[in-house]
Amino acid sequence: MMASLRFASLGSGSRGNSTLVEWSSGTLLVDCGFSVKETNQRLERLGKRAEDLTAILVTHEHADHIKGVAPLSRRYNLPVYMTPGTYQSRDLGELPDLRLIEGYAAFELDQLKITPVAVPHDAREPAQFIFECAGARLGIL
Repeated sequence: MMASLRFASLGSGSRGNSTLVEWSSGTLLVDCGFSVKETNQRLERLGKRAEDLTAILVTHEHADHIKGVAPLSRRYNLPVYMTPGTYQSRDLGELPDLRLIEGYAAFELDQLKITPVAVPHDAREPAQFIFECAGARLGIL
């Protein structure tokens, strides 16, 4: 039986950041600082596919966190969650399903509770996230 929450880093650094979070009924990316091709290669190494993602969450607008968000969202018709400040700070073009996180309010995504947390950073409205599912908690800060 799968643990209630699992995660893996697709990469962390100035060339790109992305973390995969998986729970019993979904899989999401926190940030996507890689091209679609690179993201697919990194997912494949973990036995995952972009077609199976539930959503993308964005922490902030720096290129190493957001570069691949819009192209990946468009290619696979994925919802994107981010704060209004993050959205307004970049021209991401058309997103098929933009969901703005207003006032750092917690929300649910397929049985996963997501609590955005405001953090000091040199960005317009950055957010980090705490995930909760079936009694397990994971914070990506």
